[in-house]
Amino acid sequence: MAAGHNNVAAVGTAQSNSLYGTNFLGSYSQGTSHAQVAVLKANLRQYRSITPSYLWTSTPSLDGNTSNSFDAATTANLKVFQSNSGLTADGGYGAASRNAMHTSIGVSPKGWVRIFKSTPGYVNYNDTANGIAADAMYKLDHAWCTSSCRDTLYSIGYSFYSAYSKLIEVNDGSLMDGADTPEHSTHQSGREVDIRNAGLTAAEAKKFLEICVANSNISRVIYYTNHGLTSNKIYIRADHSDHFHIDTVN
Repeated sequence: MAAGHNNVAAVGTAQSNSLYGTNFLGSYSQGTSHAQVAVLKANLRQYRSITPSYLWTSTPSLDGNTSNSFDAATTANLKVFQSNSGLTADGGYGAASRNAMHTSIGVSPKGWVRIFKSTPGYVNYNDTANGIAADAMYKLDHAWCTSSCRDTLYSIGYSFYSAYSKLIEVNDGSLMDGADTPEHSTHQSGREVDIRNAGLTAAEAKKFLEICVANSNISRVIYYTNHGLTSNKIYIRADHSDHFHIDTVN
């Protein structure tokens, strides 16, 4: 499956469908008929097989239910999945449910891992209501990176939180299959991640740069200013005034 979805039921928009030559819908719900509904059913069967059986009491089985029709059984199973994933159990499959399914059973053909929804060091902006709304044009999940990169995000985030009791917001990594993305000129290696600077003071932004420079797995930080720091890791670019772009070695 193309366009950053791999084994998980895909969502899309007119813009992303045009780019990738796909026909995904922005959301699916009871009454929808689409090939991705059959994929969703397979995803739900897999998820159900790896979770405790008591969660599914009175929920109809999807065994043998392989059609493209989004029926009542699909709705019932999806609601359980949504509830277990901390989502509103409305029975509709959109970007938020896709992200949660990526987290639960998503497989990257690159061997990458998904950036955690939240940790003591950071929040994955891609999983927040604001982040999902901001990606309404393409509905892609830019939340995949190498395991070493994810470890680095935790390390720098925790260091920053220890200093200011603020969680950094990880914005975009790569798509799970390394597909080209219309929202970034790079971000296909699993080693490129953006960090939002919304709400940071100049002192906090400077501290974050210091933490990044000190981390041995970070090879470059792109930002609009170096805040007086001298490091060959810091690259100044005026078009990065609203976020830090981080490249990791591994």
